[in-house]
Amino acid sequence: MHIVTDSVVTVRYRFSDENGETVDDSERSGPMVYLHGRASVLPAIEAALAGQRKGFASSLTLSPDQAFGAHRPELVFETVRENLPPGTKLEPGTPLYSGTGDRPAFQLRVVRLTQRGALLDGNHPLAGKTLRVELEVLDLRPATTEELHSGRVAVPST
Repeated sequence: MHIVTDSVVTVRYRFSDENGETVDDSERSGPMVYLHGRASVLPAIEAALAGQRKGFASSLTLSPDQAFGAHRPELVFETVRENLPPGTKLEPGTPLYSGTGDRPAFQLRVVRLTQRGALLDGNHPLAGKTLRVELEVLDLRPATTEELHSGRVAVPST
């Protein structure tokens, strides 16, 4: 079987930065399992895996535009303490989620605490970085009817 649209693909992966430091991998987070052709992984990864078989391995270098985008300075801003969630221990790196009503939540990170509140960053933590990605296809199968309908891979119950 080849990887085609609507295949469920299981991949061992390792993301590293320009210095060779691992920023995420399947040893820590478990293998990546995704529905191919449904824009659920980075397009460059999906393109590299299209048409491949179980056992295929590859290394890619992704520019910021192919990965998580450029770092956008306008997404770094200070907010006052009153706008921060009460009772949350804030320190650099603490994730916060912003969104109300019909607006979807997005993640912010605390950069540092300030006299008035906190400096927050709405960029993806890997924005602006060139990444090296190592991939190995561990398994693939056709998606189930339920997975095709939902657009997501069914998570087995434990």
